[in-house]
Amino acid sequence: MVCEESGETKMNPNFDPHMDSGQQDTREMDNLQRLRFELLSAYLDGEVTADERKQVQHWLATDPQVQRQYTKMLKLRQGIQTLPVPPAEQPAQQIAQQVFARIDRHRNRRFIAWGGAAIAALFMGALSGVMPQSPAPQMATNPSPPKVAPQPLMVALNEPVIPIPKAAIAAPEKSVTSSSSNAQ
Repeated sequence: MVCEESGETKMNPNFDPHMDSGQQDTREMDNLQRLRFELLSAYLDGEVTADERKQVQHWLATDPQVQRQYTKMLKLRQGIQTLPVPPAEQPAQQIAQQVFARIDRHRNRRFIAWGGAAIAALFMGALSGVMPQSPAPQMATNPSPPKVAPQPLMVALNEPVIPIPKAAIAAPEKSVTSSSSNAQ
């Protein structure tokens, strides 16, 4: 890439060996146009250094494409600056007052709803105390078993209350060693 100011060749940091030279040239042109556009825009806004100002002025003196771009940007800037600013429909203080008034109305509605529910509950309570009551439906119940007086706790000390069967005792078998010694 050849630098326009000094005429020296610089290495492109976006070099891609897999891209053909046509694609690379197009990408470099896009980058160059983008950089020119940004520099031209900064020039219009008065945000360039002295060197950048000289560069843009050189482009404007020699490059018709930059001249057309500059003219378009200048017309656009002037058009935007001359657009009429619509007056605010309402001042900010008035909008804030309307917001708080709406919040207060919402709070009052909730208070009225809870108050109405409380009044209705009191009214129903008063009516139920005055109105004759019909017999309430009763559920069927099982008759309770007759109550038996509890008996005192008895502990068997000498003899058990229930007879306990005796365990069978097995007769000891003769051991193998004793039978073999008797055989000799």
